[in-house]
Amino acid sequence: MKVDFITKSVWGQYTPETVKAFEDSGLAEHIWVLDRKPVKGNPVKYFFTYKLWHILYERKLKLVPGSFPNHTTLNLRRQFDAILRRQQYDYIIISYAYWADFIRDNPLVGNAVTIIDTHDLLASQHQNDTGFDKGAALGDELRRLAQFNQVWAISPEETYFFSQFLKEKVKYIPMIMTVPTPVKETVEKDFDLIYVASDNPHNLRSAAWFFKEVYPLLSTNIRICAIGVITAHISKDYPNVTLIPFVDDLDEYYRRARVALCPMLTGTGVKVKVVEAMSHGLPVICSERGLDGLPDKTSNGCLSANDPQTFAANIQRVLSDKALYEQLSCQGQAYFQQHFSIESGYQKLDKAMGIDR
Repeated sequence: MKVDFITKSVWGQYTPETVKAFEDSGLAEHIWVLDRKPVKGNPVKYFFTYKLWHILYERKLKLVPGSFPNHTTLNLRRQFDAILRRQQYDYIIISYAYWADFIRDNPLVGNAVTIIDTHDLLASQHQNDTGFDKGAALGDELRRLAQFNQVWAISPEETYFFSQFLKEKVKYIPMIMTVPTPVKETVEKDFDLIYVASDNPHNLRSAAWFFKEVYPLLSTNIRICAIGVITAHISKDYPNVTLIPFVDDLDEYYRRARVALCPMLTGTGVKVKVVEAMSHGLPVICSERGLDGLPDKTSNGCLSANDPQTFAANIQRVLSDKALYEQLSCQGQAYFQQHFSIESGYQKLDKAMGIDR
């Protein structure tokens, strides 16, 4: 199977060198990096050759007030259509409903099976936006998804919700992750707790809650490692907290830690940090939101609690009770193999795409 990959220039840090490296990796035959809008030179020419037509295009899209963003600009749509004129595809997979209107009223799609990989219920993700209208946003999201032959949902909860309206189009396709390479030598456990996070609004609230409400209840002998851009929002004054903004090999730090944290208070979908920890056999101490997207909420290697006292007590229990630690570690690894391994994921993908191996 040959794959072409299409992305937007400011969506990632793309240079001619990184594009070539991507192509050389064999993951895709062609990499197309699209521009959101054309280069703005002469303002009068720009207005009459693009801006005016873009305004008319947005009117045609009938953008819904109060919904989440629609990133399908006229320039992106023109570039996408140009690719479809050069090449007919068997499958067209679009990630996130932000870009769903690439295929709206688009005859160039031809006979391709169109698939939207939702990743998240975006109406929920944007519910705190200024001017947000939940009814308008939910209706708009379902309208965007309904254009596709298949709708892939990453969690059982979102699969259930979408299938109430889009019926058999909806397929449960969980995240897929490779099993970490086993390390023969014994790795020194430098950290008792590892916390990996970006600085999106959900993680900002979660980190603030943990360090304000839970951290004071823990012994300062517990060694904590926080990794990711969330570290810019964590005080450097905690004596037992190591802050690392970026690492080349996250697996190495999971191997050096004993327990993973996921104190999420809000957000939807599967928490990547939870699945990563499972793959390494690390017990996970989380809130109930940390269990979002997991097919089963028990016997999965996690202990969950929403109140600070129980959350802190769960940390102390797992670190001090060797039998409980081993039980959760084995549960997490078995759960990962069953639901998130390459083998399990490929079976679901093959079934969705009608591929026989």
